[in-house]
Amino acid sequence: MRFLSTARPAEPVRAWPRLPALRVTLETGDPATDAALGVVSIRVGVAGGRAPMRLYLYVNGDLAEAWTDSEGSFDLSLDEYGPGRHAVTARAVDALGRWAGASLIVACFAETSERE
Repeated sequence: MRFLSTARPAEPVRAWPRLPALRVTLETGDPATDAALGVVSIRVGVAGGRAPMRLYLYVNGDLAEAWTDSEGSFDLSLDEYGPGRHAVTARAVDALGRWAGASLIVACFAETSERE
């Protein structure tokens, strides 16, 4: 005995277009130049998000700077943060509420001049 199905095949599922992933980049500047100035230059960028975007930069867990552009820069100063290692975290949130982040550890040390 054979059965015939009168049911229609399932409609294909229509998915919304997939948006590119939100990516945050966190880079430091030239160590030789930064050491001479007593700072660590930090560049923050975000790609793949829907504008407007918000960028937040934290140093040692405290909010240090915020932007509404897709990139920004910050100088981590020895005068303000002191010598040693510091945790730097960047977080971005786009118009859709998606977020991403990146972290790095930077070392700040004062230049010492050698005396004879």
